[in-house]
Amino acid sequence: MLHLLPYPQKVAGGESSVRLSLAVSGDLFPMATKTFVEYTRRIYGVEVSVSDGGLTLVLDTALPSEGYRLSVTKSGVVLSAATEAGAQNGVITLLQLMDGTLDDGCMSLPVCEIEDTPDCSWRGMMVDLARDFHKLPVLYDYVDLCRFYKIRYLHLHFTDDQSYTLPSRAYPALSTANRFYTEDELKGLIAYAKARGVEIIPEIDVPGHCTSFAEGYGDIFGRDGIISQSEASMEAMETIFGELCDLFSESEYIHMGGDEASIAKWCDDQGTLEAFRAKGVDVDGMDKQALAEYLYAAFIARICEKITACGKTPVVWEGFHESVNHMIPKNAVVMSWENFYQTTPSLQKAGFRLINCSWAPMYVVTPVAHWPLNEVYDWSIYKWRPVHPGSPYLHTGLEIEPTKQVEGGQLLAWGDHIPTRFENIDDGVRAEFDLMAERASALSENTWNVEKRCDFEAFSARHGHVSRLLTELIRNQGGRA
Repeated sequence: MLHLLPYPQKVAGGESSVRLSLAVSGDLFPMATKTFVEYTRRIYGVEVSVSDGGLTLVLDTALPSEGYRLSVTKSGVVLSAATEAGAQNGVITLLQLMDGTLDDGCMSLPVCEIEDTPDCSWRGMMVDLARDFHKLPVLYDYVDLCRFYKIRYLHLHFTDDQSYTLPSRAYPALSTANRFYTEDELKGLIAYAKARGVEIIPEIDVPGHCTSFAEGYGDIFGRDGIISQSEASMEAMETIFGELCDLFSESEYIHMGGDEASIAKWCDDQGTLEAFRAKGVDVDGMDKQALAEYLYAAFIARICEKITACGKTPVVWEGFHESVNHMIPKNAVVMSWENFYQTTPSLQKAGFRLINCSWAPMYVVTPVAHWPLNEVYDWSIYKWRPVHPGSPYLHTGLEIEPTKQVEGGQLLAWGDHIPTRFENIDDGVRAEFDLMAERASALSENTWNVEKRCDFEAFSARHGHVSRLLTELIRNQGGRA
């Protein structure tokens, strides 16, 4: 097998090699061309000229949107794609194919034919920025990591009890002092990601995890550990999510959180109760647990509707009860992680779009919890290994039949223990990045190819080669264009 990650769907040849001019012809896919030129400089230390040469880019509208065809012959390399996304995937394959001993303006490549497209549309990675502030260059590194392993989505968990790392024009006191990104910083990051075919999914985690709301505007949002659903509070929430959608105008998906909320507190929140009485809801006659679940679903539905009205698709954690499934908009994408609040089969039966975010082995909690690479490789988008003691699959795990409802999977980093385990937060953040980078290869392989292409030993050999190229790419940050 060629040393490629993820491994292409169709590969022919590879037994012989050819030396070709290190140049790109044409300007058909300018962003993919720029990625190829920049990454070649950063990985191999050589310059690629944009002129008639070894690589020719060709438009082929018959190919899938993320697909590409790569033909390496003695005459040159032809990369065909229908879109920039497909071309970006193709140039990454080419970068991984290149021999590291580049000289005389030439590259050595195996003679081969590759035709490729991913099995999963959702190939994602999440990073927690709220518990431990990540300096901006680290986020650029995560974009490079995603691009190099053809991971399509970088999900950024911007807010939690520890800090609110987003800017807000309407409610500036939400932003935690010295721990938030400016609009200009985020616009630069968004542009960098877009140029490399990576989409950022921003998350504001509500209605729980909301300390910043209580500290900054407790008179509006409440101070009891959950967002009040008074009309003033909900109108403010809509404003905040409207700002988020505007700032991340390039993003198709917006994450609204929706997990681990103390929903029973709504049953005693007068602002919430008054708002629902005004809507004709019999909040005084309902069982308290049923009322709490109803109010939870109403909150999720209202924020989802705001996100949808902004032309985006809402994303929410598994966190609501199956009794209120009918209240949650079916265009919402649900990240199934613990099979405790609601099981995957229940969400599946209700018709939701699903993303596999299984706690084990896809969570990284630096440095106390992470699973070895072989276990991440053994995972598939149809497997869950809950760790919550209340999950019905705690000891057995869950594996479902293949279904298009599960659109892919995600690797997730949480920063709960970095402040107490590292003297320097930056050291902990870098350790987290290294753990994520190692496991990203297995995430990439298992979401690009739902069926395993080889055993772990063969995968590990490919991983060793490609990860060394990634190390060079990240090390040479100064070469970013």
